[in-house]
Parts: sequence; structure tokens; C-alpha cells
Amino acid sequence: MSDNSFSSLRNPSIIDQIRKNLLDRVVDGRYKPGDRLPSEPELAGMLGVSRNSLREAITLLENEGFLYRRKGIGTFVTHSAPIIKGGIERLKGIADFIRERGYIPGNIIVKIDTEICDEEIAIILDIKPGELITFIETIKTASGKPVASCIDLIPCRYLKKPVKKSGFNESIFENLKKDHGIIIAFAECDLIATTSDDSLASKLSLDAGSPVLLLEQVHYNDRGDKVLYSRSFFPSSRFSFKLIRKR
Repeated sequence: MSDNSFSSLRNPSIIDQIRKNLLDRVVDGRYKPGDRLPSEPELAGMLGVSRNSLREAITLLENEGFLYRRKGIGTFVTHSAPIIKGGIERLKGIADFIRERGYIPGNIIVKIDTEICDEEIAIILDIKPGELITFIETIKTASGKPVASCIDLIPCRYLKKPVKKSGFNESIFENLKKDHGIIIAFAECDLIATTSDDSLASKLSLDAGSPVLLLEQVHYNDRGDKVLYSRSFFPSSRFSFKLIRKR
């Protein structure tokens, strides 16, 4: 999107478009961590928008952790802004999280294979040891940057056909529904703070020992069967979860 692309835009989504334009500049490195943004009048002129709309968009990015303000000095790019930030109360795929934040979701398939289930996984999925399971390892990207490393295990008893790389899109929920008639109804999850080993660090372009969040989930279909066990690792510097608690 060019600097003058906003000149003819005057609609209710203008603030979201300004936000996305600024966020793209942060993600692609035009505005680097620690950089000060141009002044409000200068930036509003560059984008062809009002200062009020610009200010609202900057406030959104500030609340999301991408920018911060120093009174009397200016607005700066944070040094460790998470790329993705959102709540986990609603069950949805990682691609949806990424898309909702204005990024393009991507899916790198590391491995798809059929394996024999060991006792530990059999207990988790409520199946017998020795049963066949489909092992899927993927890396999720947001506009080309790795933001999650995922392992999904599916009992083959619930699959209509072998899972293949060809035709496997970024959403495992959609693949299970479209190709196998499996509808994910709900999930039990644990969110665990841990660190990356050498292998995980390499996959996510991190330093070994970097903090990561592990989202461990058992997914159930609409009949209450355990149809999917997943372990998803998110770099704490690129993914932030929020949970709303009520009393």
C-alpha cells in the first residue's frame, strides 16, 4: 500500500486500514524496534488521513504492544512487540488468529506420517496402544515470519483416508471437516511457559533457551470422541495470549 493510497479512502474502516499500513511497516522492517515514527502531522500527510484517525490507529497499535509513546518526544516501535495478540476463550485455528491481526497466514509442512501410538499418547486420546495415528508437524507463519511450531496427532480410526501434503491447507480444523467429516466441537487446553531447545529454536528462528508458550490441547468431536491431540509452541516475543476471567 503506497503512502498516498489513503487519499481517497473515507469509510468506517479507515482506522483499521491506517493500523494495517503502519503495522506492515513495522513487520517488514521499515520501522525497526526503537525507531521513532514521523511526527503526527508528517505521518498524517504521508498517508493522506486526518490526525484524529491516525491518532486512533496509533492507540490501537499501542494497546496491542507494537508502539509506545514518550510524552513530549514521540511515538516509538517497541523492542519486543508480539506479532500476534488475542484471546483464547473461543476455539479457532492459528490461521484465524493470524488473519484477524492483518497478516497473511502460511503453513509449512515439516512432516506427515502414519505412526504406531505409544502408551502415553494412547491414554491422552483414549485409544489402545499400538493403534495407528497420523502425525502432522507444521510451522505456522504470519506474512512469512514463523510464529508457531505445531504437532497434531489424529487417531486413524476417525479418518476416511490418509492425510497427504497435497491439498493440506493452513487450517487443520477445515481439513478435518472437509476431508473426513470431523467437526471439532470443543477442546481442553493447558497453557505452559517453557523454553525452546535447539531443534525448536531452529524451526522458529530463535536463540536456544528463548521463552516459548506451549498450548497443549485435546480436541473433541460433536459426539464427544477425542479426535485430535495438539502441541503448539509459540515464541513469547511473537505471540501473546489473553484470557478474560469473570466472577
